[in-house]
Amino acid sequence: MTRWLDPLAKLARQQLPIRKPGGHVVGISPATSLREHVETFASPFREYGVLIYTGLGLMGRELVNIHSSDVVVVVGGRSGTLGEFAIAYEEGKLIGVLAGTGGITDVLPALEDTLFKATGAEVLYDDDPDGLVDRLLERYLAQAETAAAAAGLQPSDR
Repeated sequence: MTRWLDPLAKLARQQLPIRKPGGHVVGISPATSLREHVETFASPFREYGVLIYTGLGLMGRELVNIHSSDVVVVVGGRSGTLGEFAIAYEEGKLIGVLAGTGGITDVLPALEDTLFKATGAEVLYDDDPDGLVDRLLERYLAQAETAAAAAGLQPSDR
């Protein structure tokens, strides 16, 4: 989750309102400064319109990252990504897993079957990046519409 695969990143940039009027790319950094972000964590910075320095290190910034996300996408990954998945699951987030990308994505279906806890999380699996993003956007927009209706907002207010 913390590092996009190139095809998924390109797809997300095409389909989401990133760097368009009203759209923003926000990075959540484990560092305390740009210098530390680049030199210590070897992380990119040019892609972001805003970079938030948490100073919490890799594990601590996961909380800020997941709490700040409406949708979480898992691509490959190791123990840090597993931690992010666990936080997202516990927080009842909409989670997309790009199957077939290795790492923890190979074991998440079996792991999810053992959780036995209703958190409200919804996990969608797909081995096609286009299909995954389409399904996530469709589900997210449906959830937003349901929430707006529950809040009594009229279509003209949304």
